[in-house]
Amino acid sequence: MSPPSDAAAPADLVTPTFGAPERPWEFSQRYAYLALAVLLGVGTFNIIDRTVVNLLLVPIGHDLKLSDTMLGLFSGTAFGIFYALAQIPIARIADRQPRAQIISLALTFWSAMTLLQSSAIGFVTLALTRAGVAIGEAGSGPASMSMVADLFPVQRRTRAFAILAAQAPFGVAIGALVAGWTRQYFGWRGALMFVGVPGLLLAVAVWRTLREPTRGYWQTGPTESPASLAETVRFLLGLPAFRNTLIGYTIAVTVAGAQSFDPVYLERVWQFEPKQVGTLIGAAGLLSIAGYYLGAWICDRMIVRDAAWALRLPPIFILFHLALATTYYLAPNRAIVMTLLLSAPFFPAILPIVLATVQTLSPATMRARATALVLTTSTLVGIGCGAPLAGALSDALAPKYGVQSIRYALLTIVVTGLTWTMVHFWLGSRTLVRDLATRDARG
Repeated sequence: MSPPSDAAAPADLVTPTFGAPERPWEFSQRYAYLALAVLLGVGTFNIIDRTVVNLLLVPIGHDLKLSDTMLGLFSGTAFGIFYALAQIPIARIADRQPRAQIISLALTFWSAMTLLQSSAIGFVTLALTRAGVAIGEAGSGPASMSMVADLFPVQRRTRAFAILAAQAPFGVAIGALVAGWTRQYFGWRGALMFVGVPGLLLAVAVWRTLREPTRGYWQTGPTESPASLAETVRFLLGLPAFRNTLIGYTIAVTVAGAQSFDPVYLERVWQFEPKQVGTLIGAAGLLSIAGYYLGAWICDRMIVRDAAWALRLPPIFILFHLALATTYYLAPNRAIVMTLLLSAPFFPAILPIVLATVQTLSPATMRARATALVLTTSTLVGIGCGAPLAGALSDALAPKYGVQSIRYALLTIVVTGLTWTMVHFWLGSRTLVRDLATRDARG
């Protein structure tokens, strides 16, 4: 079978047949986008069930009598540790077994855990069910990204990942809106129940819809047998561009983990009602789709001139966000806070660029585990440490600043973290072209 008609595949790309050798089958570009849409839906529920608790921290804290530090440990550390522990083992399976089935089973499990989370009676049960959500969600990301890399050629891959990365704004938006409004009328337990049930229904649709594309469909040269985990980690960490992307992204996720306290900032400092917080964050989430696609669109055009632009662009984009975030946390009134919150999404985003770069740097038989390595590290350090760091710093500053402590805690983490992450993306850009050649030489 030839590639989809508009793929414009370079001459050096092979065009094997889709499907496993024992059951060959063909599908069109239309199916590739259908599969991408299904994966986007799965990823959206992943983000909803992961982030919905951010808007529920205040009532959970009041109801179960938890400090900011304990809230950070529940929302961040309990999730990050178990997500990290499950990532690579599941990804190892995904590099060998049908990815669609893994995704469907993972969605079923974490949706069930979200429902159980609504019945928590204290910190321990809350943390255990949160850990269950993390284990389930660890099964979908690497498998989904590996599939997308086999569905789209290199010259359209960043935009495909921009569509997949829209799961973040969609998930944040839907989760914020649902949590903000259902919490106001049905409490935090009702909000968790409301987002858990639809995921179980989607899991059935995923099982019946997705089929497995050939691994390495767009890869130049032969596709080799899957490498061992040790070989995969050794090869990937031997690429300076991969190492710096991993470190830079992990620091960025740490900042994002700390910003899970943004709803607390809006409620405590500016006295927004829960439904107002949900509406604001939901609107910002939907608007950020523009930034995701803009970043991917710029990247796809710049890397045609020089592949190194894939890691030169993130520091430029982050600098804009740093200036905006600093002003946001130092804002003197609610009008400026709302304006900045709804303006930030239009700045280009780095997530689709990072996802595409990780897949492009990785040989086809390592892609799921490459994604798992990035997600494991960034979640364990970023989400695992970001939220509790913000909570602990807020508690430490509370005697001096009162309710304003969360403002200065977030400001400190954001300025320090974003400045640091820019350095690593710039360092990665200096070796990216050479590292791509190393990947090709490996075969």
